[in-house]
Amino acid sequence: MKYSHTKNNSGFTLVELLVVIAVSVFLASMAYTSIFESRENTKVMDTGLNQKELTRATEAYFRDMGFYPPDVNRGWDPGFEQSLPWNPDGQTGSGVDESTVPSDWEDVVAEKWAGPYLVWPKSTPWGGRYDYNYWPTAETRNGGCVVSKGIYAGAQGYYGDVSGTTVPSSAETKMVAKGFDADGCLNGESQLLLWRL
Repeated sequence: MKYSHTKNNSGFTLVELLVVIAVSVFLASMAYTSIFESRENTKVMDTGLNQKELTRATEAYFRDMGFYPPDVNRGWDPGFEQSLPWNPDGQTGSGVDESTVPSDWEDVVAEKWAGPYLVWPKSTPWGGRYDYNYWPTAETRNGGCVVSKGIYAGAQGYYGDVSGTTVPSSAETKMVAKGFDADGCLNGESQLLLWRL
């Protein structure tokens, strides 16, 4: 009895199958990287648009009141959407630093406020909160970063800096390059200059 050694060409060899899997994984990782990069670029541009809107609101408020809104805590609207500072997240307490506004500022606001100047952004593109800052002198921020005196909106993490809500260093690098981040440091937050004093 003779045995025939015919080759069956109807299937894949193990090597061919491994090559197909490797190529598929490589293509999938390239697609994921491209999608991630595109999403991050969109978030960076959204932050830049928020900076422009916050700058316009700051200018309009100053034009109407004759002074800038007071410094407030993270997440608080300083008086752009509603006449007096408030926290859209429902947090209460003393979130207002009145040292940079006239002593009768609430009376002036009651008389002259012509807003709303914008709808206060509920969150940064990364899920954190904006922090409106009025710094009459230069400030040293996280990581030893120094910012000039001025009006800023800090794109920061959520209250308590919950993981994943701070600005990633790759996005912060892009914001520094585009001129959005005034402190120029990679520290998980971006200080968006609204008005230089």
